[in-house]
Amino acid sequence: MNRHPSEAETDYIRESLNQFNCAHVGDDGHTPLHLIEYDADGSIIGGLLGGTYWGWLYIDILWVTEDHRRHGIGSRLLTDAEKEAMRRGCHHVHVDTMSWQAPAFYQKHGYEVIGVLPDIPRGNQKYLLMKALLAE
Repeated sequence: MNRHPSEAETDYIRESLNQFNCAHVGDDGHTPLHLIEYDADGSIIGGLLGGTYWGWLYIDILWVTEDHRRHGIGSRLLTDAEKEAMRRGCHHVHVDTMSWQAPAFYQKHGYEVIGVLPDIPRGNQKYLLMKALLAE
C-alpha cells in the first residue's frame, strides 16, 4: 500500500471512478462556478467556490472577510450562484458547513438541514443542507 501516492496516481483513481460513474449514469457535466467579490481598491473581500453537476449546484466554500460580514456580500454571492446554477439547468443546491460557521445563514436563505455529523471536531457538528431551486 502506498500511503504517499503521486498526483498522477490520485488523478488515476479519480478518473477511474469518473469512468465508472459515467458508465452507470452518464457524464456529470461538472462545471466550476466561482464568484469573487472585491472592494473599491481591488482587494478580495469574499468569494464562493463550487460547481454544477448532474443538475445540482454544490457550494464548496463561501467566505467573506471579517470586516465585510453582515453587509449582504455573502447573501449576494449565494443568490448570484443560485441564479447561475438555474441558468445552467440546476434544480437543487447542496452545501455543508460547520456549527461555528454558517448553518443559520443558509437556513435564513431557505436551506434545509438534511444531515448532521456529531463531534467533528468534538463538541461541534457538521451540517449538510440542501435547497430546491425554483425557476424565476
